[in-house]
Amino acid sequence: MINATNTMTQLQQRLDLVGSNLANINTVGYKKRDASFSDMLYQQINNQSDEASEPGRKTPLGIRQGAGALLSQTKLVTTQGSLQETGRQLDVALTNPNTFFQVQKDNDGTVETYYTKNGSFHLTPLGNGEVQLVNTDGNPVLDSEGNTISFSTDFRELQINKAGELTVVSNEGNEIFALGLTRVNRPQSLEAVGSSLFRVPNALNQENGVQNLQGDERAGAGIQQGFLEQSNVDMSKEITDMTLTQRAYQFNSQSISIADQMMGLVNSIR
Repeated sequence: MINATNTMTQLQQRLDLVGSNLANINTVGYKKRDASFSDMLYQQINNQSDEASEPGRKTPLGIRQGAGALLSQTKLVTTQGSLQETGRQLDVALTNPNTFFQVQKDNDGTVETYYTKNGSFHLTPLGNGEVQLVNTDGNPVLDSEGNTISFSTDFRELQINKAGELTVVSNEGNEIFALGLTRVNRPQSLEAVGSSLFRVPNALNQENGVQNLQGDERAGAGIQQGFLEQSNVDMSKEITDMTLTQRAYQFNSQSISIADQMMGLVNSIR
């Protein structure tokens, strides 16, 4: 009963994880998470000390009495999602899986930099004849120097090249802004915040593989204007994982019921 109870608790966490992946299957820039299990502590009982007495045995000697399974870790899967063409000038996709856009978010007065694969950008008026570049949640998009991007409302066209340079074409001349791009060499270490934002843990800094791309380094970002990167969730795999997890959950639930019946039977013997 202890084994089954412990395992059911961990299986419920996996069901929650699969449910979150399925709920965000249409979320732009979403990266799924996978769960892995390991054995909890078990007790080794050496009931056979003479190996010669069991010729041909394939399994290790002794009996291992465990305490169930443990969800050991959840891993962020950063594989590239499919690209969907939209034709919008402010829709941008990154084809390099280790490159992220930079956005700014205000957390109760504390301004922090976050990273995202969601390149669906929009313009919001500032009230002074200028507009600001923001993401779908209204958070300002940052340039390569960590500053917000704003320009006059009288532009005629917006162009974004493969190096992430935003050109604002107007009758008075062109303005060029370099979108903030960050390369994360270990993207699995990022902490997910919401559905498509990520944060760098304190232990992961510039020296450990987080680099703001400048100059010629930006050419490898693989930016495509007019496209959006969809989530990397595979529905068929998630449905399969959900079915297998539900069956394992049901099996452990039945184990508890059977153990309870057996204990009741033992207690009824007089």
